[in-house]
Amino acid sequence: MATNQKRKEQKKTDILNAATKAFVTGGYKNTSVADIAKEAHSSQVTLYKYFPSKIELAREVTIKMIIDGYAGYDQKLNQPNMNFKQKIENILDFGSTEVNTVNQDFMNFMIDEFQAANGDDRVMRIYNEGKDGFWSKILKQGRAEGMISDDIQDGVVMMYVDMIISYFTNPATAQKTKNIVTQKYSNGLARVFFYGIMGK
Repeated sequence: MATNQKRKEQKKTDILNAATKAFVTGGYKNTSVADIAKEAHSSQVTLYKYFPSKIELAREVTIKMIIDGYAGYDQKLNQPNMNFKQKIENILDFGSTEVNTVNQDFMNFMIDEFQAANGDDRVMRIYNEGKDGFWSKILKQGRAEGMISDDIQDGVVMMYVDMIISYFTNPATAQKTKNIVTQKYSNGLARVFFYGIMGK
């Protein structure tokens, strides 16, 4: 028999999953709290008990997508029957698919969140918490298979990663960042980066 705490946790998860679906398909601006509550088979009153505002709920969706994204990448790096290059191709395809399924308006919201444009830096903090572990695993596997050039040190790779992140999180380049994503250039940037560290 489910405890009251478990029921609350499940309800919160249901709302978050419903919000993810609603925002990803309908965008931030065109999705109402009522839409999300309906999708979650809940009331707006109940929804507000767990998430105090629409923007806070959308922020939690963004955080969930970052965490799920890291988990998805990690799963691909753990594939036992693939070489490093195949794993990188899988990561690139996964990332491209994820970006292409997100409504552009919600993608713009996510970029704003990365830039702390809405007054909260939690999205960037969550991203940074997973960043070092993710790249450490990639570099370790790539070097073990001789796929990453010895001329490219780990510190250089991380400096390049941080430079890209700085560009994408700089409010001064906000519109350019949104244009890059809109024009589907982000996958090209990822390919330039990954094939660059492999020295190809």
